[in-house]
Amino acid sequence: MSFHAVDGSPDDGIRVVRRSALFVPFALGASLMAGRLARGAADADEDIAAPCDDAFRLLTRDEFAAHWRAAGRRLPAAALAADEVYAAQLAAWIARVPVEQLPRLDVGDRKPVGRLLAGPSWFPTPCIVVEFQMQPGAVLRPHNHPPQVVVTLALEGECEVRHYEVGDDAPPCTLIDGTEFEVRETKRALLTPGRTTSLTRSRDGIHGFVAGSSGATLLDFICATTDDIETFSYLEIGPQPIGTSRDRHRARWTGKE
Repeated sequence: MSFHAVDGSPDDGIRVVRRSALFVPFALGASLMAGRLARGAADADEDIAAPCDDAFRLLTRDEFAAHWRAAGRRLPAAALAADEVYAAQLAAWIARVPVEQLPRLDVGDRKPVGRLLAGPSWFPTPCIVVEFQMQPGAVLRPHNHPPQVVVTLALEGECEVRHYEVGDDAPPCTLIDGTEFEVRETKRALLTPGRTTSLTRSRDGIHGFVAGSSGATLLDFICATTDDIETFSYLEIGPQPIGTSRDRHRARWTGKE
């Protein structure tokens, strides 16, 4: 079995019109009412403007970290349904941080593995950022994040991302014995600078990436909901769909290497 295309290789107003003196009392009353409504609308606009302005204001890296840490600390105790709120909010915060303030990998003596260079670039406990620098055509093999919620941001270049979910017949990802099971492709997208994709504990939990002709740089914003670091594995996914299905494939866990 070999990994296919994505696996290629090993986020008014109111106007009063006075038509005659008979309508002066009515017009006056309407005018007063209009004035009150206008003042009320203005007050409402002020009430709306302040939080909206703040919601779109750019964040410094420290401000972003404070928001993210606070949400990350609450996430483990939250129900699975909270993952979606968390992931959407995180993507919104990320979009408000100027690119030059985003954490970047200190390459140092780090060596690429094939055409991929990766490593942690920031540790705003209890969260972490991992950077992936992908040369043209490089493959980041499909892998799972079962106890985590992840938002991936494209920084440079472009790449294709595919998400999958495992079927009911899937064994634990710690069982690396060649057992095959079913996966379903749930999302496919092109990531370009500024675009995000996410996965949670209950949906799209497997993702894999293939860089475009100019390569790609990605940042994974990760929050773990447990201390479990063992339930991670790459997958090998069959290139051909199962039967007449277009989105279901056979797969097997291949371990951490």
